[in-house]
Amino acid sequence: MLGSVYWDDGLVQRHGHIGQLHCSYPAAFDFKDRIAPLDLLRAMRESRRAERPLSLAIQQPGGVRMRADESAAYQSRLAREIEQLGCHVGQSQQLMQLQLSVGTLGIDALRRLVALLKTSFHFAEGGAASYTARIELAHADWPLIGALHELGFNQLSVGVPDLGADDGGTVAYFRSSARIRAVVEAAHALHYRAVNLDLGYGRSWQTPTSFARKLASIIELAPDQVTMFDYRDVTQAGGARLGLASLGDTLAMYRHGVEQLSAAGYRYIGLGKFVLPHDDLAMAQETGALHHDIAGYSLHGDCDHLGLGVGAVSRVGDLYCRNADTLHAYQRALEQGQLPSSCGLQPAHLDRLHRALFERLLCTFEVDFDALGRQSGVDVRQRYARHWPALRRLHAEGVIVLGESGLHIPPRARLLVAAVCEAFERFSAEVIGSSAGHGWQR
Repeated sequence: MLGSVYWDDGLVQRHGHIGQLHCSYPAAFDFKDRIAPLDLLRAMRESRRAERPLSLAIQQPGGVRMRADESAAYQSRLAREIEQLGCHVGQSQQLMQLQLSVGTLGIDALRRLVALLKTSFHFAEGGAASYTARIELAHADWPLIGALHELGFNQLSVGVPDLGADDGGTVAYFRSSARIRAVVEAAHALHYRAVNLDLGYGRSWQTPTSFARKLASIIELAPDQVTMFDYRDVTQAGGARLGLASLGDTLAMYRHGVEQLSAAGYRYIGLGKFVLPHDDLAMAQETGALHHDIAGYSLHGDCDHLGLGVGAVSRVGDLYCRNADTLHAYQRALEQGQLPSSCGLQPAHLDRLHRALFERLLCTFEVDFDALGRQSGVDVRQRYARHWPALRRLHAEGVIVLGESGLHIPPRARLLVAAVCEAFERFSAEVIGSSAGHGWQR
């Protein structure tokens, strides 16, 4: 049954070291093409002609402490990017998904930002759209949550206070449940459709005992979603170097989280995300309507995705484009009247079969080779012939059940989807290079 997951200590000990960096295609290290602003605008023209709906993500600078004047300058450049892209959006292209990183923005600044978004994009009416505000616990209070609801946000995601800090503030927020309780109660009182809480594990100041207390307080609040993540993945992804707990303590925290969330009735979607059975993501997974792309798990896989802000990533059709990832380069481009695109992946270099295979693994924990072959016009077994020895080893270990017609990941191994993705990633660089662009259009 989808949503079920079990802890298998032997399998986790063998394969649990493989991080989630292996769980996406294309990934950041695939963005080797130079993407000019004109490339993105051409892709947006095709999107407009096809009348595809849109997804939007607004990114604030991460890991940077900004003065008030620096923050104002960044918001000014962000506004320019919104206006430039909004000029190329068609009247029939509804905005079905919005993810806004709030950061330290005040309520007045948020109102100005959302007003500009509503001028530049066509917000969907009714309850089908997913508009998520991502807030930091240190800056969250009732007035902010009320203002976000008033502005049209229907989902709330609460991040950890500061991934890069080892100061007492981070520890205090982790140990105290009062602030997080106030945030969740405010969201429930205002009838947000879903509330997600991030829960990291594996820091040096965490112990299995303190983590267990924190988790118990979170389960008591019954958030719709809990996203567990390993701080090692933050470090491997190029974030700040963090003080980490021992591997033994980290695994103990991870196991406790998996077992207690499962016991509390949460269903496992994948990649550390647990949701209650009534959540939209759980229902979408059951019906085969769940998607995964650069915006994470989503109900809106038919959307083209625009990322705005420093380092943000867009996918328009089969073009992937990342903005300049330094504040200086991002702001300089916009000051010169240019979009801040820097690198990405051209459609000619994209392996659509590989992308579809990864999405099936992450959303359903199974791959039907015949169905995928019919969709793509590619013999999947032949395409991945070099990967079969690695897949057979995973089959022998119980990580997957492999047959001629496909494979699936049993509940005892679903925490290890990264190991399966890694098996498909081996040898793929040279194979993708020779077969890129082959297959169906998205």
